[in-house]
Amino acid sequence: MSSADFELVRTAWQAGTQGIDALLAYCHPDIEVIPFGAAMEGRSYRGHAGVRGWWEHEIEPNWETFETHAEDYEQVGERLVVFGHWVARGRSGVELNTPATWVVEVKDGKVFRWQTFTERSEALRAASQT
Repeated sequence: MSSADFELVRTAWQAGTQGIDALLAYCHPDIEVIPFGAAMEGRSYRGHAGVRGWWEHEIEPNWETFETHAEDYEQVGERLVVFGHWVARGRSGVELNTPATWVVEVKDGKVFRWQTFTERSEALRAASQT
C-alpha cells in the first residue's frame, strides 16, 4: 500500500459523485463492499453487479446527493484506513455531514474491498485483524 493507493481511493470516492458507472471504473471486478448499514445486518455486496444493485436500491432512492470525501489515511498492514466524511442530502430533506472511516484493500490497481465505519477506533481495530 502506498500514497498512490490512497490517491486511487480519493479519486474513486470523488468519481462516485458522478454516479455508479464512474465509481465502478476504479473498482476491481471482484470487489466486495460492506456499507455501514449492511455490516450491521451481516451483508455485503460483491462484484460490479452487486455494488450496482446496492447503489440502485439503497443510494439512489434515498439520497438526492451523496458524497464521500477521503481526507487522510493510515496504513495498517496491507490495508488502508481512510479517514474522511460524508456530505449528503436525503430525498426527505435531511442533511448529513458526518465523519466516516473506510478500511480499504487495493488489488491490481483497483479498489478491491472496502468496509465503512463511523468510528475511527473500530476501523483501526478491524484493519489490524487478519
